Amino acid sequence: MTTAGLFVASILIIVGGSELFTNAVEWAGHRLGLARGATGSLLAALGTALPETTVPIVAVAGRRPSADGVAVGAILGAPLLLLTLGLAVTGIAVLSRHDARELVVEPRQVHRDLGTFIAGFSILMVGFVLPEWARVVAAIAVLVLYAGYVRATLRGGDPSLTEPEPLHLVRRRPGAPPSALIGLQLMVGVAALIGGAELFVRAIEDLAHSLTLAPLLLSLVVVPVATELPETLNSVLWVRARSDWLALGNVAGATAFQACIPGAFGLVFTSWRPGPLGLASALLSLAMSGAVLALLRRGRSRGWWLLCCGLPWVVLVAVIATTGQRLQAS
Repeated sequence: MTTAGLFVASILIIVGGSELFTNAVEWAGHRLGLARGATGSLLAALGTALPETTVPIVAVAGRRPSADGVAVGAILGAPLLLLTLGLAVTGIAVLSRHDARELVVEPRQVHRDLGTFIAGFSILMVGFVLPEWARVVAAIAVLVLYAGYVRATLRGGDPSLTEPEPLHLVRRRPGAPPSALIGLQLMVGVAALIGGAELFVRAIEDLAHSLTLAPLLLSLVVVPVATELPETLNSVLWVRARSDWLALGNVAGATAFQACIPGAFGLVFTSWRPGPLGLASALLSLAMSGAVLALLRRGRSRGWWLLCCGLPWVVLVAVIATTGQRLQAS
């Protein structure tokens, strides 16, 4: 299949998978009686974070010469893309609503998700200068942090009493669907998201190699664009469905997951030495998380402000594209 064909096929698979996944996640949260924030921050974030979690694991397991750099770059690049381009696309979706051009969420959910990310990612950045044995301790610390976050998320908020849209697998069947069908649709959706993301990564790698892009540009920018597509598209669907808390939880909850779970893997199984561009990406991620936390401190934001979150990512891509090879060599 040609590169263009891979792009088209991957996008179609991801879009279809996102629709199945978001619908099944809403039903799973409803059936389990989870708080609205927990449904987005945990169920949705965990499911859609699978593609980017596999990238560093597969890279390290493959033992290629560039595996360490690809793994570190993928771990550091994923949160930045969500906090910039992901929120910008969410902002566009908010602006497309003619009657509600503000994102309205629960402030406690924002503080919990982004607070966990800031704490976990700060530990990851301290790990840049730690010896190997101390990085193992840091990895345990971020795992404990995420366990506490999960506990707090499950306890916080009230469950949603509104029944979701009919489950896609049985749209014409009246009443609540069986748990087995919800689980089946959830697994099909996750499989489609992972498969579509893998195709998209392959297409982008083919394009990157044909354009002779730097490996660091590929790992810090290009691969995260592919692996974060599920989160981004899911958030767009939820914004259009007026489920803002799910849209924000999907993005912010995914950053908390990325800082703690793939981050712990990177601390233990890679050299965890990112270089100048990786350090710049990490600092920008931390700065953006603080900015987004301030922006949503009252639980609402206009779509235009969310759209502006994409500007730092555009600047970083331009910097990497123009100076990446020189900085990587330094």
